[in-house]
Amino acid sequence: MTGPRGRASSTSPAGPRLGDPHSRIHLAPVGFEVERVVEPVLADRADRVYLITRDGDDAAAGFLAEVERRLHAARWPVDVRLVPTPIWDVFGALAVYRQVFASERRGNRNAADVVPIRVNVSTGTKITAIAGTLACMLWRGEPYYVQVSRAWYSGLTPKVRPVNDVVRSVDPVAVYELRAPTPELVEVLEALDRAGGTLRKRDLIRALGLDRPTEHGAAPTAQAQHSRLRIRLGPLETKWGFVAAESTGGRGRVRLTPQGRLALTLFGSVEAPTNSHISHN
Repeated sequence: MTGPRGRASSTSPAGPRLGDPHSRIHLAPVGFEVERVVEPVLADRADRVYLITRDGDDAAAGFLAEVERRLHAARWPVDVRLVPTPIWDVFGALAVYRQVFASERRGNRNAADVVPIRVNVSTGTKITAIAGTLACMLWRGEPYYVQVSRAWYSGLTPKVRPVNDVVRSVDPVAVYELRAPTPELVEVLEALDRAGGTLRKRDLIRALGLDRPTEHGAAPTAQAQHSRLRIRLGPLETKWGFVAAESTGGRGRVRLTPQGRLALTLFGSVEAPTNSHISHN
């Protein structure tokens, strides 16, 4: 199996292949809710659902089991995948969400005839709701919020009941596209990251291949090489704040800032999902 980070299993019914642009995919954190997770999935006749769970002991384990049971009782096979996630870390959760979008090949906002991943931003923690909304803004998702007219819990020990929430409506959430740095700018961040976060400008030029001959076969002068580098460093430093250039000349250094490291979580290359972490139920 392939998929984002999670535990391994193989009992899920076969669904549409990963990356099928027409498959209906839902992504839903599971906390102390059942109907708020299940009803939108069933109403949409989803093909596959990624259930975002806590990456450790989960007090909501009983609710998760009930969600799985109801999804597997659907009149059609639903491919259910569990994805353990750092639910209290917005960037950690966002990185996991990104793996899901990458696995399903839904990262291109301009792709035609692609069904967006639908993301439930009303369940789980506030952190997963923030991460889900950001994921939709970055990678062509469709967030929704499930309104309920009644919900109740049992003191400090929530228990699954025959009816846990009464869903009133499922409302779309309007989001705006977030602008991402171009691939050429991301390449600078990745080069700095590979070097431990800092490089001399002359070494960064080499790492980026800015010293290579032009298409006409002429090797660029040192001045031309530094000019090429400045074109990339300018927006990264002044517009984004992702790098900091220290001193001038070839011996001057370029440093990856904390904001730049966070940007790599959002925009850097995505590692290929592995088989060893997806729970396929």
